Amino acid sequence: MKRITISLTFLIIIGLASLFAQNNNKTEDRLVRLIRAKTAEMHQSEINNIRRVTGPAQFLHNGALIICDTAIWDVSKNIIDAIGNVKIIQDQTTLAGDRIHYIADSSLAKVRGHLVELTDKDSNVLRTHYLDYNTRDSIAFFYNGGSMRDNKQNTIESFRGYFYAKEDVFKFLQRVEMSSDSLILASDSIKYNTATNIIEFLGPTNIWHVDGFLSSNYGWYNRDSEQYNFNNNAYIKSGHNEIWADTINYNRPSLKAELFNNVQITDSVQSIILYSDYAKYVDREIKDAILYRKPTIGYYTIENGVKDTLFFSSDTIKYISKPLILIDSNTIKISKKRAQESLRDPIQEMFGSKIPPKADPPSTPPPSENSQATENDINISDQLTNVELMDSLKIDREAIYISSEDSTIQESTQYHRFIKAYKNIKFYRQDIQGVCDSLEFNSIDSIIRLYKNPALWHDKNQFTADSIQLIISNGSLNKADLLSNAFVISKEDSIHYNQIKGADIVAYFNEGKLTRFDAYGGVNILFFFEEDSIITTMNAKKCRLMTATINDGKLERIRYFENIDSDAYPVIDLERSKMMLSGFRLRDEERPKKRSDVFNRKTNHSRIEEIKNIITPTFRFTQTFFQKVPESKVVL
Repeated sequence: MKRITISLTFLIIIGLASLFAQNNNKTEDRLVRLIRAKTAEMHQSEINNIRRVTGPAQFLHNGALIICDTAIWDVSKNIIDAIGNVKIIQDQTTLAGDRIHYIADSSLAKVRGHLVELTDKDSNVLRTHYLDYNTRDSIAFFYNGGSMRDNKQNTIESFRGYFYAKEDVFKFLQRVEMSSDSLILASDSIKYNTATNIIEFLGPTNIWHVDGFLSSNYGWYNRDSEQYNFNNNAYIKSGHNEIWADTINYNRPSLKAELFNNVQITDSVQSIILYSDYAKYVDREIKDAILYRKPTIGYYTIENGVKDTLFFSSDTIKYISKPLILIDSNTIKISKKRAQESLRDPIQEMFGSKIPPKADPPSTPPPSENSQATENDINISDQLTNVELMDSLKIDREAIYISSEDSTIQESTQYHRFIKAYKNIKFYRQDIQGVCDSLEFNSIDSIIRLYKNPALWHDKNQFTADSIQLIISNGSLNKADLLSNAFVISKEDSIHYNQIKGADIVAYFNEGKLTRFDAYGGVNILFFFEEDSIITTMNAKKCRLMTATINDGKLERIRYFENIDSDAYPVIDLERSKMMLSGFRLRDEERPKKRSDVFNRKTNHSRIEEIKNIITPTFRFTQTFFQKVPESKVVL
């Protein structure tokens, strides 16, 4: 074996000569050029051609510059082992470490050390212990942990990953954790384009945000515009609200979201769930959602441990939630007045002590049909079917009624919700169903208002009027006002229907059960009586107003007032048209018969407790390579 020490000039000449003397079948890619060195020692034998190069030394291959203090260059195997201040510089990418094992035939540089650092043209710094770099493709691969920090001190770390220098792309794989000023992220894998500043989620991803929590299985995030696009099981939690959709486009600066397919918005404080296939949502201090494409609202309650939900569907639903202090003063004034009016009891106001809280039914038969008594009591127990309108309906657990102009701070910051629904409205709950063409609700007065040909059904009973108001108190239905052209129809059998018609009809409830109803303004009544389970008689009454008390769902007592007119007719002699009051109209074909007529979607269960148990990022690689936990405003 020969050992020769030569100068740099002679080394370069020898190197160039050696390159030209190589086999013509060798590709240009094999050529490694030593372009700078202090000295070199040649160790040559029949099977090896090794050179020990001292420096600073520089090698050039595939446009990549390899710099080191000392290198062992195996010319025969085309391998360089470099140590001491090692670097690889290619275009605007720089690699640094303790040592490099470079296999030129594979264009593979194995960079190792207590700290291996890659810096790209945008000053993103990736640190690890193990990094392989392909100088031909300009692709880096790290493993056994690495962390990257940008010039804004944002960090991304993972167990392994890639850097594609020609595409300005980092790909982080396995146990990905990211931190910035406004978010913390944990993912299976992500792709980060440094040129566009867009992060693409390539697997299940959780994001803790200063405004809440987000997750999906796929999507992207623009770090400049803070625009999110989530696909495949997309989810957002903001305060007490939870949002699901197949796709969510969310702009954080404006706090606006566009939701597509299988949309669900749950407001746990207000006990409301919104569904649709397309929605626009604003998550500012005033929360605003407009739902299209088969929208539905669900009001869910738990009564005596039993869960139930009232579902509304329509063509369009608008939902707003905002604090009282931001609500228009005129709206507050009107709502307060409406709430005050809903507390009135006209029968008590007109007759006072004449209406005892409870009276025993008379033991005598009904008075004569031509009786002119001012007040007439009739015991018709078991003659009218149970009319519990909306048993245990609970919509607003936190609605407040403002009785003074001097609102407290708590009241002024209390959130209230406003709901408007338009066209083809249907609603269903096991004990109540209905239709109308327009619906409005706000939790200041806690009144659901149904307009344009509304109808309600309960069991065998149908309620109609020009408009209907459902008054909610302490989360349960307290009263139902049938306003103008009110009509109640109760089915006895296929041809006989008990009927009450008046200008207005009011139904009262206690703990969700119907306890009383009143009729006002030219009241007309038809009741059918049976003997031995056969309907034999129709009783027709007229009066100015009436009131009826109900106990355990059965009509207990009716009282008639002023201008009373009464007749009884054997039904066997009656034509069918005589058994119907003017305006009688059965609308049973419009009635939702089952829940799927209104709502046929999957309901996502709350993830709030699940989120609390998700393992949050610890940034152990960032602590190892940058000696600090990344800073963020997010509180985990």
